[in-house]
Amino acid sequence: VINNPLSGILQSAQNILRRLSPDLIRNHQVARDCGINMEQVICYIETRKIASFVRHIQDSGQRAAHIMRNMLQFSRSSDSKMAQEDLNELIERSLKLASSDYDLKKKYDFKHVNIIRNYATPSPQVPCVAIEIEQVFLNLFKNSAHAIHEMTPLTQAEITICTKQQGDSAVIEITDNGPGMEESVSKRIFEPFFTTKGIGMGTGLGLSVTYFIITNNHRGKITVESALNQGTKITIRLPLKQERY
Repeated sequence: VINNPLSGILQSAQNILRRLSPDLIRNHQVARDCGINMEQVICYIETRKIASFVRHIQDSGQRAAHIMRNMLQFSRSSDSKMAQEDLNELIERSLKLASSDYDLKKKYDFKHVNIIRNYATPSPQVPCVAIEIEQVFLNLFKNSAHAIHEMTPLTQAEITICTKQQGDSAVIEITDNGPGMEESVSKRIFEPFFTTKGIGMGTGLGLSVTYFIITNNHRGKITVESALNQGTKITIRLPLKQERY
């Protein structure tokens, strides 16, 4: 349903750029019919940065379409793919994946993050789609590490991971010493398309899909506790029994 209006937005943006292009003879003909020339049109467009705005519309539309493709991909996951998985091992595999995350220009490297492990013994065994839960952990680890790295002054990044069993649920708590968030932001971080990053820097994809995987695909819960300058704590609850797996 959402893909239809998105397609209309992207197609319209493309048509606008085509009708502003000096490379099309028809555009010159129409401009002359209106008593102007394309050079004047282009001058106005560039001065008012109209083409730039239209390209931003295209970029945003394409990112939104990417979000929808990913959400659809996860929504089509079948319960038959679920299997009993060792929770602590899933986390360790995700940490290994996160260790390849680095940015030479920003001198950022996840390997420099101090990981504190408070794992339950024995490790909870949870019915889940392993690749999806690993993606959840990977998203959360990278978000925390990036947020801490952007702090001024720079702080030694520290992420504490706690696993435990409470009743009929496995509980995972991921706490960082990052900049934290205002309540108005923390209330919205799992909303599709919501991002606090600049244009072209983020889509809200990671956390919205994370929420979708936990709540829709695994019938679990995910919550956030955060305050400015006091870090962030994400709590995930996964049922230890699923109807089918």
